[in-house]
Amino acid sequence: MRRFFIITIVVFLTFNTAYSQEKLRDIKKEVVPTMMFGATYAALLPGLDTRTDFGFSNTIGGSAIYKTDNNWLFTFNGNMIFGNQLKGSRTDILGEGITTVNEEVIGGGGLPTALALFQRGALFQLEVGKLFAFKPNPNSGFFVQAGLGYLMNRIKIEYQIEAQNDPYCLIDDYQYGYDRMRGGMSFHAETGYMLMSDSKLYNFTVSLEVTYARTKHLRDYDFRVYYNDNGEPYTIGYNDKNKRFNDLYYGIRISWMFPTYQRQPEAYYYN
Repeated sequence: MRRFFIITIVVFLTFNTAYSQEKLRDIKKEVVPTMMFGATYAALLPGLDTRTDFGFSNTIGGSAIYKTDNNWLFTFNGNMIFGNQLKGSRTDILGEGITTVNEEVIGGGGLPTALALFQRGALFQLEVGKLFAFKPNPNSGFFVQAGLGYLMNRIKIEYQIEAQNDPYCLIDDYQYGYDRMRGGMSFHAETGYMLMSDSKLYNFTVSLEVTYARTKHLRDYDFRVYYNDNGEPYTIGYNDKNKRFNDLYYGIRISWMFPTYQRQPEAYYYN
C-alpha cells in the first residue's frame, strides 16, 4: 500500500512539472491542464451490511486531481470515516460477557467505567473521469468519474482513564477483539459540478457519490460472549475469513481545490 501511494504521487508530480513549463493559459478562453490539491468533506448514509452496524457518518480527507487539456480527470483521494451512530445497545455491541444488566462495563475498581463507542474507518480511491465544460469557462462544468480503492470499517472504543478502575477487558490490544474491523476492495462512482473560477480564488466540486466494497474480517478472533435461552454462554470465537460483507455508503461530497497552474496576467493599457 505504501509503495502504491508513492508511485501515485510521483506520477501526479511528473504530469504537473511537464505542463508547468508550457505557456501561460487563459482560463476564461481555453482548457487549462493543471494539478489540483483539495480538502474534502462528505455526509454519508449506510446501505446493505453497513446499515446493520452503523448509521449516518462523515468523511474528511484530501485529494490530488490532475486535469488534462482535454478535461480528463485523474484523481487520488484518501478519507477518514467517522461517526457516532452505532446500531444496537451497548450490550448488543460488546456482548453480555463484559456488560451488566444496566449495560455498564465494570472496571478494575469494581465501579462502572465511562465508555464511548464510535464508528471509524478509512477509504482510499484512484479514479478516472471526464469534465463536460459548461459555465463560466471551459474548465468548469459537470463531471462523472469512477474507480477502485480500499475501504475499512471498525468500532472504536474510548474510555476514561480512572485511578484503579480501568476496564481491563478493553484496554490496549483487548479492544481488537470487540472492534469488528473489516475491509476490502471498493468501487466508487460520483457525478457533480466542478467550478474553476476565472480569478483562481474559488475552486470547488459538489457531487453525489456511492461506494461499494466487498469486505472481510480483519481480526482473527471475536471476544464477544452472549447467553442463550438456557443461560448458557457461547462465544463468537474465531472469525470466518471466507465470509464476505457487502458494505455500501452513499451521500454528498464537497471539495475545495487549490490549482497549481500559472494564470495569465490581465492585460493593462496605459495612455
